[in-house]
Amino acid sequence: MDGLTRRLLPPLGFVLLAAAAAAQTSAPPPPPGRWEITVLAGYRIEGGISTKTAPDVPVLDLDNAATYGLILDWRFASFADAEVQYSYTSSPATSIFVDPVTGAILRSPAYDMGIHDVTFGLLANLLPPDKPVQPYLGLGLGFTVLVPGNEFSSKTKFTFSIAGGFRTYFSPHVGLRFEARWAPVYLFSTGPGGYTCDPLYFSCSSNDVGHVIQQADFRLGVIFRF
Repeated sequence: MDGLTRRLLPPLGFVLLAAAAAAQTSAPPPPPGRWEITVLAGYRIEGGISTKTAPDVPVLDLDNAATYGLILDWRFASFADAEVQYSYTSSPATSIFVDPVTGAILRSPAYDMGIHDVTFGLLANLLPPDKPVQPYLGLGLGFTVLVPGNEFSSKTKFTFSIAGGFRTYFSPHVGLRFEARWAPVYLFSTGPGGYTCDPLYFSCSSNDVGHVIQQADFRLGVIFRF
């Protein structure tokens, strides 16, 4: 996906949804108990990966890349859906290291990192189901499988997601969905461990420092409802 495409994807989603809303005075509401399958494609903004010895210094930089996904939703109430999501991204990874002779920071292409995300969550629909465009907010918990394209083994890590988007329906069985999602992946924690407590304010905090891969998705999908 080139630079122009990834810049146009978010506004394109809003334009398509606005056009769909203008083309219909009312949308056939998906009644409770109905299922939806959404096929998505989009663009993912990636962070980097560090080590436990230097959690603030990235040693592997993940490039932004196209992402693909599949969502299964079940609307069990007018304002609520349960869903499971799967997404896949193959992100080119660049190794970052320091030259032992010159001290210069060097970058070298390493391998492609396959990223498989699975989350289980809930959607809160912000408008009644008879509106032509239906905004929503979503929360999810799940896991991510990191599959490096070399001799290293895959790793499974905890992830969660916060999303917002819109859905609209062209017919009782076909619709369109645009979503922006933040889905960080928890890798490890470092630090002296334990907790520090302040008896004056009756509060305690952890001394550990967590490290995550920051991931942001912008996705457009076609809904099939049944």
